[in-house]
Amino acid sequence: MTSARIRGKKLALKLGTPGVDVWQDVTTYTLASDELDTPTFGDVADGAAAWKLSGTAVQSTASGSFWAWVWENAGESVAFTLAPHGNATPSAAQPHFVGIVTIGRKPSIGGDVNSTGYTFDFEWDVEGEPTQITTSGS
Repeated sequence: MTSARIRGKKLALKLGTPGVDVWQDVTTYTLASDELDTPTFGDVADGAAAWKLSGTAVQSTASGSFWAWVWENAGESVAFTLAPHGNATPSAAQPHFVGIVTIGRKPSIGGDVNSTGYTFDFEWDVEGEPTQITTSGS
């Protein structure tokens, strides 16, 4: 039996409360754990890790764009919902991942001459560990 793969054609990413759709401007994303910068003995014993939500998105100063949203909310801690399958309702086969993320610094603007479109990178700290949601009632 072959596992159902996640394909990069669908994505749902919401930030804030209530959730604001921001997926339309995101070109790549990763939700991943990393080693803590300064772990304590307790952190190591608990298996603690630092989670990050990172990616690349298009630059757009248009009202309602992801770039403009990040600019306005830099430094804020907000809820996030990530649905890697693009589904509106989580399920065991197509879960959502939720948590709190701290929006990093204001995004960059500009790029190379003759570019087909400028982008910016982001990497934000997730508070604690994200939760996998497999039912709409979770």
